[in-house]
Amino acid sequence: MKFPKLYSRLNQSETDTFPPQVPAEDGEPHKTKRRYESRAMTGAYVLLAIVAAASCAVFGYVVARQNILLRAAMASTAACSPVSSKVSASAPAHAPAHDHGDDHVPAPAPASPPASVPDVKPKPPSKSELHCGNSSTEARAMGCVFDLLTNNWMPEYCADPITDAEYREWVLDPSRQLGAWAFYHDEQGQKQVASEEVLSDLVGSHIYTTTENHLAHCAFLARRMHRLVTGDIAAVAHNTLAHTLHCTRAILKAVESNEPSLKAQIGSTFDVGIVSCLVEDE
Repeated sequence: MKFPKLYSRLNQSETDTFPPQVPAEDGEPHKTKRRYESRAMTGAYVLLAIVAAASCAVFGYVVARQNILLRAAMASTAACSPVSSKVSASAPAHAPAHDHGDDHVPAPAPASPPASVPDVKPKPPSKSELHCGNSSTEARAMGCVFDLLTNNWMPEYCADPITDAEYREWVLDPSRQLGAWAFYHDEQGQKQVASEEVLSDLVGSHIYTTTENHLAHCAFLARRMHRLVTGDIAAVAHNTLAHTLHCTRAILKAVESNEPSLKAQIGSTFDVGIVSCLVEDE
């Protein structure tokens, strides 16, 4: 009896076949062969069991070692946790969450606020008041001068000889409407003051003059104030705001007036006086 050719499950070609199976002529050899195959299979199973047992032993050893290492690591972490807690507690709230490892650099200490600078305002320069006494005699003795422009005795430091000379030239001009030196003891202009020296001795007296001289007084005093602003003189006496307003009103009134003889009238008065002034200390 012939058996067909057998092929493997890999679909080999017809040349890669198993040798033909020849049946035994009687039953005894067939039983012997089956017994042999059974023993071979049993040996193979035993070998597989041994290999499996060895594999399990190796796997168990590896797992056990890993467990030992893991427990050791956990114990080490638990031992270090109190220190970590203290460090975390002492760290500032804004510390970065990531770890720098060995390259950790301590955060700089917060900068202290700058010391407050006291608001010290510079003190105004101290000033001294210069006086000329209470009479023309005392004023002369104290080195003061008579200023015709303001009709006052004053310290020489506060006087301005330039504008004083300009006003003097004005009032002594014979072309003035009532003539030169129009200063009077009375309102009617009947009794004229003799001279500037006499006028300077009339401290506290009431003197009359023309509106023309009064307006000139305001104009030349404005020149003096300009010299003060530009630094040509150091100080000015008789420089109150009230007097400035008085002068500007008088000028505006004269400009608006339609009376041609207004400036020729005796329409202004003044008192001869003594004034002081302030000087900055060096």
